Amino acid sequence: MDKTDGKFSRFELLLSRVVKIQAGEGKSIALHFITLFILMFSYYLLKVIRDPLILSESTAEIKSYSTSVQACLLLLIAPLFSKVYFTYSQHNDHSRFIRVVMLFFSSNILIFAMLSYLDVSIGVIFYIWLGVFSVVVIALYWAFCADCYSTEAGNRLFILIAVGGAIGAWVGSQCAGWSYELIGVSGIMILSSVLLMTAAILTGYCYQSVPCQSKSIPSPEIAPLDKWYLAIFKLLKKPYLSLIAAFIVLVNFINSMGEYILAKFVVEFASVLELAGDDKQLYMTEFYAGYIAWITLFGLVLQIFVVARIFKWIGVGASILILPTLMMFNYTLVLYLPIFALIKWTLVVENSVNYSIQNTTRHALFLPINREDKYIGKNVIEGFFYRFGDLLYGGAVAIGVTFYGVDKIGFIMLNALLAFCCCLIAFKIRNYYRALEDEMDISATKEAD
Repeated sequence: MDKTDGKFSRFELLLSRVVKIQAGEGKSIALHFITLFILMFSYYLLKVIRDPLILSESTAEIKSYSTSVQACLLLLIAPLFSKVYFTYSQHNDHSRFIRVVMLFFSSNILIFAMLSYLDVSIGVIFYIWLGVFSVVVIALYWAFCADCYSTEAGNRLFILIAVGGAIGAWVGSQCAGWSYELIGVSGIMILSSVLLMTAAILTGYCYQSVPCQSKSIPSPEIAPLDKWYLAIFKLLKKPYLSLIAAFIVLVNFINSMGEYILAKFVVEFASVLELAGDDKQLYMTEFYAGYIAWITLFGLVLQIFVVARIFKWIGVGASILILPTLMMFNYTLVLYLPIFALIKWTLVVENSVNYSIQNTTRHALFLPINREDKYIGKNVIEGFFYRFGDLLYGGAVAIGVTFYGVDKIGFIMLNALLAFCCCLIAFKIRNYYRALEDEMDISATKEAD
């Protein structure tokens, strides 16, 4: 059992200037911060090389269709995840499950590194795999954090932990950009695999380091569902989770469509420069390395200086309105000025807000719910429904381009309309979250009495 004498360590005194912290929480914050830093470092090394790999081998349309395949795969993965989760959730060490998942994906990366070294074309399959990896592992890590900390502690500490992820994302994107010419795709993949193994090892220490007063209150054990699709049906019966699912579908559809529009511009510009082969891949790698580096840098600044203040000023529930409002403004602007540079920078701003304010808000939305919803519900939402937006987006591109000849302007107009719908859903989520907070306050008052 963790014990604390109620005194702050020097490190905790330093942290207390940034975030509200209790004695004994310093070690756990540092470990979660470092673990998420390493995890995001590993992921962004792969993310930078993902788009150049697939675009140098195929087209922006193939890229959009590949994202649709991810949703189908995650639908098949859902029953496996549920079964494995219930196998490991009975263990006293709640980090055991996420550790197994991380090590599995780490071994996958080594296989891709070997195939790339042998000059096997892996662009499409790697693009699909990385989409699955990003959804499952990152969502699982935040569910793990929610399982470690109580709602009160999570509201205080998640912001600081998320800074570790933001820094890791920026370092990973920067490292991938300059190391591509030095160690190539295979070398970047091997480095990413080693980092992911390290993060897996650290998760055990993360769970053990959380002090008793900050730990999540254990909930009664739950029985596994006999059919995987019952998890989806059960989720859809809960209005709060259903709204979050619908919100994520729309946000991801809009964001993916924006990336498709940008990819069209990138490919067209590479053609104007008459680039091909290694030169084309090098140009795209440098472009996406810079593009993602700006996103992660702005996201880091927002995470450090803005997110905590926004949570304090308007609360977690209202913070979910920020991204859809920004999207609506951005796509209305580029609808009238469809310029390559403008689209690039509006997407930089959009993704920066998405990866900082929106991500932290989205993860915090799961704090006031039970453990079943945190793991099964959260994974179904951010696994299946997150990529279901991609499935719809891929279908929209296929139908729009093939049958109606829709150009970039048409897709920009669609995004502006959907962003407005997303704002309406966000308002309802805010209302539900506030109601859940009020219920928790009433329960806490009754227990105190």
